Amino acid sequence: MDDLLMFFLLGCIGYIMYRGITGKPMLPFLANRKKKDTDQRSVKKIKELKGDFKELIGLKDIHGNLLELIPENNIRTFVGAIKCRPINYDLRSLQEQIETDNRYEELLAKLSLGPGREVKFAIHVQSRPIELIDQLKQYHENFKDLNEIAQRYAQSMFYPFLEQWQNSVDEFSYSRYFFLILDYSPKMLEGLDEDSILAKAQNEFLRLSGNVISSYSLMGGASDVCDAEGQLESLYFATHKRNASIETIRSILNRPGRLSNVVTSNYEREPFRVIDDMEELGDEIA
Repeated sequence: MDDLLMFFLLGCIGYIMYRGITGKPMLPFLANRKKKDTDQRSVKKIKELKGDFKELIGLKDIHGNLLELIPENNIRTFVGAIKCRPINYDLRSLQEQIETDNRYEELLAKLSLGPGREVKFAIHVQSRPIELIDQLKQYHENFKDLNEIAQRYAQSMFYPFLEQWQNSVDEFSYSRYFFLILDYSPKMLEGLDEDSILAKAQNEFLRLSGNVISSYSLMGGASDVCDAEGQLESLYFATHKRNASIETIRSILNRPGRLSNVVTSNYEREPFRVIDDMEELGDEIA
């Protein structure tokens, strides 16, 4: 009996030390209940935002790989993004770090479009929940090529373990962006029509982004210009902090718009004029 009591006390001491070292609560079920109550209270405090999402975030329109912000003081502003992959700066030697710093200074020095045309430059680091969709894709694609024993193992242990880890882990990855911000005053755009303005902004952004990508590659990193889908993905994760998912945004972007050719039409083509005439006829009958 004394031995059992001693083992019980040692177990209690070990449990308390383990929970204290790992920073976990002593009574997990009480902590989970408090967390659930806190989440419910926070959900109740969330205010519904009404209106077009572009207006809510100060966005006027999307032009391919450029975002146009709502003008302020008659200044038209276009923003382009370059998604870059990280470099192991801390693991480099002192000389390599000095060379990297010099390359970064060269990158900043190239952000100019001539005298008086300095370009605004911003770095955006975006946290995202870790998702294993891309990593698991190759396993799902090759599943049919596995033998029967390997398939049973994957179905009974491998996939369930990864799904459990995905749902329980509280880890985040990071996406890094360079933002190039181009401002145009009315004087700079004088005499240009809308198509010429967009072409001017696109050409200058491509010129600057090429300099950034080249300089960043000399620093040992890889980067690419974000297309329209990349821009929308960045906006999605920036505005959906609580429930963002790469699978969700990909399904949205890949979903065909069944009525988009009608909804976005100006009714100039013959089939759409027929639809317009039918609507007018329906109004007359009513």
